[in-house]
Amino acid sequence: MERGMTADQVLKALWRRKVLVGAIVLAVFAVGAAIVLSQPSVYEATAVVRVQPQRPGEEMVQRTVSELVEQRLLTVRQELMARPVLQKAIEEMNLYPDIVSEDGMEAAVNRMRKDLTVRVEGESAFELTYASRDPQVAQQVANRLPQIFSDQALKSRQEQAARATQLFQDELVSLSKTVTDWEKKIAQFKVDHIGELPEQLEMNMRGLERVGALMQTKSEELRVAEARRSELARARNAADSEAGRLEAAEHSLAQALVGARSSWTADHPEVKRLNQELSTMRERRKDAESRQWAERQERARVADLSGAIQKDIEGLHQQARGYQERLDRTPKWAHELGVLQRDYEIARTKYQSVVSRRVEAEIAQELEVKSAESLFNVVSPAGVPVTPARPDRMSGLLIAFLLALGTGVLTGVVLEMRDDSIRDTQELRERLPLPVLAVVPNMQGKGEKRVLMPATGARNGVVTPSSSDSPLN
Repeated sequence: MERGMTADQVLKALWRRKVLVGAIVLAVFAVGAAIVLSQPSVYEATAVVRVQPQRPGEEMVQRTVSELVEQRLLTVRQELMARPVLQKAIEEMNLYPDIVSEDGMEAAVNRMRKDLTVRVEGESAFELTYASRDPQVAQQVANRLPQIFSDQALKSRQEQAARATQLFQDELVSLSKTVTDWEKKIAQFKVDHIGELPEQLEMNMRGLERVGALMQTKSEELRVAEARRSELARARNAADSEAGRLEAAEHSLAQALVGARSSWTADHPEVKRLNQELSTMRERRKDAESRQWAERQERARVADLSGAIQKDIEGLHQQARGYQERLDRTPKWAHELGVLQRDYEIARTKYQSVVSRRVEAEIAQELEVKSAESLFNVVSPAGVPVTPARPDRMSGLLIAFLLALGTGVLTGVVLEMRDDSIRDTQELRERLPLPVLAVVPNMQGKGEKRVLMPATGARNGVVTPSSSDSPLN
């Protein structure tokens, strides 16, 4: 029968069963102590890593890696706990060989996640703690993991920078082809419309002015040639009449000479005179004929010159018409060429911008490589731990003792509560519906005084025993 117990009753019950309670306490404590002492010692090594800001590099050149290295602290725990980092550490340092051989790499990675603790300290540092049964291994892993994380982070940043550079390079190739195509189109357009382009407008106007001036000059030369031609035409008739007259006179003198020779000798004065006059007339005739031939040559030359001038004037008229047609078509080609050059300038501007960005990306990629060693600094490297971090054997023994003590007390209380023996008048009064008439003292030994004591208080004729009397068994 279960019932409630006071503190005094609990103490009395434990005292009555002190041997059993003590044995239970000792047994449970021995088991707990054995468990605590049998636990292997686990050592923890801690390394502190500081992230160096990259502000100077950003002032020198625009970086292609948009993520600041300080922002990696927000995800440093996830990145350190990621499989690539832990697997590399396991493979390099041959960690958890039994787990790897029996359960595979994934189980070893999960076990290492349990042994690894990462805490962010402030805004630019994090603390890494690794637990192991071997203090040397704990120290080596705690120092190696930041290096692996740094290598992975830097490799990721360098790959991102390389991808950006390659992206600009690919875009540059595409834009270069586009710019080349536009240049070919503009060049072909200029070839197709050469002489009619806007940049040739002034040249065409000057050409038209020059042709106009030449036309005026040629017109004046034609006027002079035509006047000379008219003058030669008027002189031709006079020259022809003089030559004919001299020829007739020469013929008359020749006949007269023949008649004189028939009458006189060669030494006759008349014959000599006629010979002299005939010679003179013949010279004059020849001179007149030569002047006539020269005048004919001059007339032919003037006629040819006049024809050439007229041809030149006609050619100048054609040139003037050509220049005027070019000037008339120039506004049309200027509009089309402007559209082509506008698109070309847009493509060229993009090309130059991408060239500049590619150069910056290449410089940024070089800076990523050169600044790799200074991004992550181990402020406090992990040392070899001297004392184990766990288990805490003193606390474990204390807990084992408390558990043993609690188990002994609980056992004594449970046994007491399940014990139906009556040990005092209070229990007797509570458990029996009969009045208590007297209390028989506990007589254990010959020295005990056997006295039947009356009840000190009565209620309805019930006699209650004193506190020194033993209950009725």
